[in-house]
Amino acid sequence: MKRICHLFVLFLCLLDGGVWSLRNLSISVPRAVLSGEGQSALLRCSYDLEGAALYSIRWYRAEDEFYRYVPREMPPTMVFPLPGASVDLAQSDHQQVRIVNMNRRLSGEYQCEVSADAPLFHTDIRSAPLTVVDPPFRAPRLLISRLSYARNDILQANCSVDEAYPAPNITWTVDGHKIAESVSWQSPELDFKERGAFSELEVTILESDHFKLDRAYPGEGSSRPRQEHFSRDPNSESTKRELQRYTMEPPSSSQFAISCVATIYDIYARTSDVIHVKEDSPHPASVTGEDSSGKCFRAHCNAVLTCICAFLTLLRPL
Repeated sequence: MKRICHLFVLFLCLLDGGVWSLRNLSISVPRAVLSGEGQSALLRCSYDLEGAALYSIRWYRAEDEFYRYVPREMPPTMVFPLPGASVDLAQSDHQQVRIVNMNRRLSGEYQCEVSADAPLFHTDIRSAPLTVVDPPFRAPRLLISRLSYARNDILQANCSVDEAYPAPNITWTVDGHKIAESVSWQSPELDFKERGAFSELEVTILESDHFKLDRAYPGEGSSRPRQEHFSRDPNSESTKRELQRYTMEPPSSSQFAISCVATIYDIYARTSDVIHVKEDSPHPASVTGEDSSGKCFRAHCNAVLTCICAFLTLLRPL
């Protein structure tokens, strides 16, 4: 009998021109936010009931409900405890909820559940991840084996970052140009554990003759880093022994700057001190731009021989 009544109600709705359904349900959650007192996250839920009445909106973190909106009840909102945080009711309604005083234990999967009232009686749900970031306290620390180089030298550098949640990624730069990125390993489980990051870099400075056919690099007069090898074990639990090797053309200024940057998503980035590395004995460039150890030396010898021949020619009539 109840089924017959329900079908009869639907039939009356069709006669009235109303075809109701829950459509276009979507969720908008920031991928990452900073932790701390006063830090907040605004979560939004969009939907189209096509004329049907809203029965309820429920928000969950994992499987724990923390906010409910039921327009038929007074008051329509109900809040459930969150670990160390609270819901800002002044900025929460049937379309959004704002959480304040974020901490990393609020990281996880967030869900929005929408339920339509009679005659639709339809419920749908969407989810999205959110990470609450605890950044490192200090800037990355950069160490380098030498502050000067000779051509064909290999310089070693390492970059270390304090513990953070999640572990930071490390980007290497030479003269302001990105040359590599070390992606930190992340636990598949939400253990909320802070982890540090560490990356090693070997830079080989070759003679410019090796790069005569490969000089197209943005920025006139800048060095050209080129990736030679990149190794990373995706099964390793950390990047603490990750090693990267690069070769580069000697810069025309006889020096280059190296730095590393710690990043976490797009909300944290901090750069180490910039270290300038200079050439031990710079090779003076000739007017033709050739290395002085090559064609410039031969041109000088030819000029001397030409002068001697001219002098002997002048002496011949005597």
